[in-house]
Amino acid sequence: MKLTIAQIDKVLHQGEAVSVTVPAAGGEMTILSHHMPLITTLRAGTIIVREEGKPDTKFPIESGFLEIGKTETVIIV
Repeated sequence: MKLTIAQIDKVLHQGEAVSVTVPAAGGEMTILSHHMPLITTLRAGTIIVREEGKPDTKFPIESGFLEIGKTETVIIV
């Protein structure tokens, strides 16, 4: 899936991911390709990005928003 993680002033991650795990408002959630569209807030915790053939990348956050669209998943922190 196409994934972008950004702050207001810079892009933290952009590229293809196998999955992304986020600290959603209702609890931890893992997003895979072809997930249904969704918008939710994020609470303090760690975003974990899994890419094919690479070690997991972790981004600690205080809060944010997640939008899963038909072609891209975007996280603003």
